[in-house]
This record gives sequence, structure tokens and C-alpha cells, in this order.
Amino acid sequence: MGKRCLFYLLGLGLSFHSMAQTFPGYRTGNYTGVNGVVFNPANIADNRFKWDVNIFAINGFVGNDQSGLKFNDISRSLNADSLKSKLLQGNQKINSLSYADVLGPSIMLSLGPRTSVALTTRSRVFANAKDVNGNLVTAVLDATQSGIVSPGLFNSNNAVIHATGWSEIGGSVARVFTNPVSNNFFKGGITLKYLSGTADSYLAMNSLTGTIGNAGGTTFITGPTSGNLSLNTTDNNFYNYKFGDFFESNGRGVGGDIGFVYEWRPTVDYSMYQTDRFVNKYKIRIGVALLDLGMIKFNKSNNSAASYSLDIPPGNRFNLSQFNGKSISQYKTVMDATPAYFIPGQPQSSSYQVNLPTTVQANADWLIFGGFGLNLAAQLNINKPSGFNLYYFNAYSFTPRWENRLFSIEIPLSYNDMTQFNAGIAFRVGPFFIGSGSLLSALVHDSKQADLHMGIHFGLPYKKKIRPDTDKDGVYDDVDKCPTVAGSPKYHGCPIPDSDGDGINDEEDSCVHVPGLARYHGCPIPDTDGDGINDEEDSCVTVPGLPQFHGCPDTDGDGIPDSEDKCPTVPGVAKYHGCPIPDRDGDGVNDEVDLCPDQPGPASTHGCPVDKIVVQITSDFKNILFDFGKATIKAESVDLILHAAKIMNEQIPNSSFYIDGYTDNIGKASRNLLLSKARAQAVVDELIDAGVERSRVIARGFGKDNPKCDNKTDQGKQCNRRVEVVIRNINQKREQPVIKRSLKDVLR
Repeated sequence: MGKRCLFYLLGLGLSFHSMAQTFPGYRTGNYTGVNGVVFNPANIADNRFKWDVNIFAINGFVGNDQSGLKFNDISRSLNADSLKSKLLQGNQKINSLSYADVLGPSIMLSLGPRTSVALTTRSRVFANAKDVNGNLVTAVLDATQSGIVSPGLFNSNNAVIHATGWSEIGGSVARVFTNPVSNNFFKGGITLKYLSGTADSYLAMNSLTGTIGNAGGTTFITGPTSGNLSLNTTDNNFYNYKFGDFFESNGRGVGGDIGFVYEWRPTVDYSMYQTDRFVNKYKIRIGVALLDLGMIKFNKSNNSAASYSLDIPPGNRFNLSQFNGKSISQYKTVMDATPAYFIPGQPQSSSYQVNLPTTVQANADWLIFGGFGLNLAAQLNINKPSGFNLYYFNAYSFTPRWENRLFSIEIPLSYNDMTQFNAGIAFRVGPFFIGSGSLLSALVHDSKQADLHMGIHFGLPYKKKIRPDTDKDGVYDDVDKCPTVAGSPKYHGCPIPDSDGDGINDEEDSCVHVPGLARYHGCPIPDTDGDGINDEEDSCVTVPGLPQFHGCPDTDGDGIPDSEDKCPTVPGVAKYHGCPIPDRDGDGVNDEVDLCPDQPGPASTHGCPVDKIVVQITSDFKNILFDFGKATIKAESVDLILHAAKIMNEQIPNSSFYIDGYTDNIGKASRNLLLSKARAQAVVDELIDAGVERSRVIARGFGKDNPKCDNKTDQGKQCNRRVEVVIRNINQKREQPVIKRSLKDVLR
């Protein structure tokens, strides 16, 4: 019963990597979690789970290239020391494969949107039979039930029966290499594995030829028979291999897997969700992986490793029933007990290495719509079926499926080089999955393979959860810097800024940093002419002006805007519409202060000619009264002289004068001459007393000379009794021409 223990587990469906792809159907889905790392290490990057734990996953497979199997054959005993005749029965060269793969407790973690890691445990048994003679093996398994009734020749060259068991501890990391939102998505992964060899057995037959027959219900090998045999089994062997033997170690090694996945993803906006990891985003996915790189180095058992030359002479025979019920390790004892037939060969080396069954896995997946997809896959064997290589057969599959997060159904249709066409079915319900790659074929007719897988894993899937947007501005709260105020994506969810605080947002504001008005696109009211007065208040928009004139200019600075100034370039007064006060006589004394606006004169005389002033003084002097016959000025005439002095000092301060006195013709001429001089001097003295400098006035007397009127009448005489003022010299330049003219007038 002990040797059957492992194979009853097979009956429960222990997982296998065979010439048919492992976990047919299930492996094509997108919800395999940590188990996906077994199919391609890149699978765990950007997968559908935040974390996932495998409790167990098992798969069983038996198959050969000749005999038909029923589905229930998978529940029967199968090992590499005592192969079932059902699996190996046939006449000539038979190739078969059986294996068991247990995925133990494993965990996968998504570290972020790009990177995931996994830690996996795994135990496997893998058995190849190559070019085995069916009749011979059937007889060795049970000499009494071989089915051989007549002698027959057999020939077995380079035949091998080889089985290996090992356990793995793997560490995996996978990463997305491209931008996750790109249409072209690429990721890769790698697994490094520590390998612990638990058991290994092999039996090799080379150039083995002879005759096999039956006598008395027992099968014999009869001479002449010759050939070469070699065998080995580790301390743990497959005769009584138990589940606990997975944890024993008879060899060590390292291995690894590496894989890459490309996806073409149509453009779809998932930004409204907290993550896009809940959905399969690709339309086309292509994956390539190199699996089971590595080897295990075993130490040969001292008691079980041997090589022999078989030589049974004619007429002799060897009873094959001696091998019944024995393991390969016990075959050595049987052969050592018959050295005449089994001649020991060269001592075996102390160690050897077994190469893992390396394959290239390739698949293309088309996600048609919803959860419906089609998967096309190929498994290509890398190892040669020789030496201690474990090897697969090439296999190809086409799998339609429908899946969602909780349920899936797959129908794998496959073809491989050994068992050819097979059809199966697989299901996944929540964490539990079960399936077979050959169930449908085995139910319909005999199949060359039988397989079953099942398992359970659970994890925390990414859920379809909408990102909150409190302010409903289309910018989600996790990236919204103003989550309670509606804003713009451009400003991380905040309102469009108003840098200058003028109530016009910066995108509509042509003057972002200067407050302005909406009608000017956020700029201040323009000042086209740059005069500091905005155009709305500026009556002269294009010409610089002054505030008091509403922005209009006053070119001459006379306080009258040019628009109202008839003389805009010459300072003037408002009374004259911005023109200067007129100066009709051109003497430089404007008409408003010019007492003689039509006669040129100096400013000192208020624009009047100097001689005219003198004439005026002379005219005033006519009214000077003297005491009769004397030079005494009467008191009432003093004011006239004071007024004349004021005019001389203020209006013609730079002129000097003759004060000429005259008399009528009454009296002696001499007396009149003296009297006229005396009276002129009296006027001069009064002028000097009134402030006129002495040097400026000279008195002269002319008596009765130069009468101005006729002395025949009293009026004429009164006219001739006079004091006149005559300009003596002129020092003021501006007065010079005026004075000269005045003198000419006087002379005339």
C-alpha cells in the first residue's frame, strides 16, 4: 500500500507540467493570482489582485503514445519503479509520461501599479519512459500476468525509464516597463528557485536483444540474450514514495523562469476609478516564457547504483518473476545474485545531474468582448530526450473561454506530439477551480492521456470603485488641491487663479499681475498717450496732456488747453483765447498796462514815449503859480511839482532834464531873464526836495525869448509865462529810439 500512497494523490488531481500544458484552460485566465507565476513570471505584474494566497493546487497526468486510457486510469497506481502495464503495454517502442506537481502555500503581493513580488513553494514528480519494449516491461512488472503465450524476440536499444522528484522554493519579481496608460504595454518577470531533489530513479537498457517466452504461467528470458543495463535509485525511491518524501533532500540545485508579456490596449479612460487594475485592459496579449531552466545534482546510492552486461547463453533462461513486487533499488540485489547472467560493469560515478524539463511557452490571447476570449498557445520542448534530461513533448492548444472576477469556464482543445488531439473543460468558481485537458475526449473514446487539476486560492481583488469628486469639477479628490471648491484640471482642481485680484481669472486676464477691468480683458483702462490719464477720462487720447485739461495738452503752459488756445505755442491769457495780451505799438508793453497803446514807449513810462511824459509834465507845470514878480511858488502848486518828481523817478528815472523858465514881454528884458531863471531854479529845488537827484535837473532862464503865444493879449502873455521841461540826455537803451523821436517832435 505504501507505494500507492502518492498515486492516490494523483487520483485527486496532482498538478503536472507535461507535454500537454499544465492547468489546461485555467492557465489562460486573468484571475490565476499567484499561480500565474508558474505559467509566466510576468503574469503577476499588473494583475487583478492586491494580494493572493495559494492554499493548494494539484494536477495529475498519465499518457503514452500507443495505449488507450480511460479517465479513471488517473486514479490508479503509477510510479517509475513499477510502471503500470496499462500505461506501457504495447509491442515495440513505447514512450510515456507521467508527472505530479503540487503547488504549495504561496503568496503574491502587488507593491504598486508597476511591481509585484511572489514567494512560491512547489513539489513535483516527473517520469519519462523512452523507447521501452512493451512486452518486456509488462513481463517485468508481473511475470505471471504478462499476457505472453508464445516465445518472441525483443530488441530494446537506448531505452530509458527515468523518474525524478523535487521540491522548489521560488522568489519572483515582475515589473511593468512601459507607461501603464500607453496603448503598447510591456511587462516582464523572473523567478529564481532553490531546488531540493527528493528522489531519482532510472533504468537504462542499451543493445538489449533476446527472446521472451512463457512456461507454466511464468515469463522467462531465454538465451541467447545480451545487452547492457544500468540503474540507480536514491535513498528515497519511488517504490514507497510518500507525500512526506517531498520534504527529504537527496540532491540540490538552482533553477529559474523568465517571461515577458506584450499587450495592445485600446484607448479607454479609466480615470474615474480609484484604480484600473480591476479590469483587463488589453485587446491582444502575447506572452513568451522560458520555464524550468536549471538542474539538480544527485548523489548515487552506493547500494543501488550499478551497471551490468547481460549474457544469457543459449539453452538458459532467467525467471522474470524474481522482479515481481520489487523496486529498482531491489533489482540490483536480484541481478547481483545471478552474476553468471548479470556481469557487473564499471563502477558508477558518485554523482550525476538531472536537467529540468525546459520549455518555451508562447501564447496569444484575444479578448473579444466582455469576458469572452480566445487563447492560442504553444509549448516547445528544449531538452533532448537523452541522458538524464527530463523532457516534455511539443504541444499546441486553442482555448475559448468566458470569465469574470467570480466565475470562468474554459474549453481547452489541444494537440501534442505524444497523445495527439484532446479536448477538455475547466471551471473556476470564486477561489476554487477544477478542470481537465482530456475529459471530453476520455468520455467519448479511449484517450492516450488522462489528466485532472484542481485547487483553491484566495486574494483581495482590485474592485471597480469610483474616485470621489466632492466638488464635482471633474478633478478627483485624491489629486484635487481644492477638493471642496470646483476648479479646473489645469490648476489641480482649484479655480482658475486671479493673481491680481481684479475679479478676472488669469486665463481671461491679459494683464495677470495688474488689476484691471473686464472690458479691457483684465488690464487697466489704457493710457494710449502715456500721460497718466486713462483713455476713458482723457479727452485727447493720442496726445499727452494734463489732468486739469482731461488729458489734453497745454503746449505753451499758459493754463489754457491747446484746443481752446488760439496761440498754442505762445503763452497767453484766457481773455485773449490763450494768446498774449496784445501790444499794438510793439513797444514790449502790453496794451493792458500800456498807457499809450498806440505809441511805442518804454515799460518804465507804462508804454508811453518819454517826450510825451515830458510834455505832460510841462503841461502840468503851466499851472504852477508864483507870487507876482517873484520866484516864490505858491503853496497850491507844490503838489504839481511833487507829482512831476514822482513821474521822473518812476517812469523816466534815467533821464536828465532842463527846467526852463520863461516870462512875457512886460518889463525889462534883463529882469525877465533873471526872474525866469529864478523861477526855473525854484522848480528845480522843489524837484530835488521831492527826491529827484540834483544832477538830473538844471535850471535855465530865457526871459521873454521863445514865446509860444502872442504877447499882445493877456491870454498870450499868460501862455508865455511858463516853466518847461526839456530832456537833457537819455541813458536807457530801450528808451533811446523813443526819446530821439520825441526830441525830433519837440524840435519841430
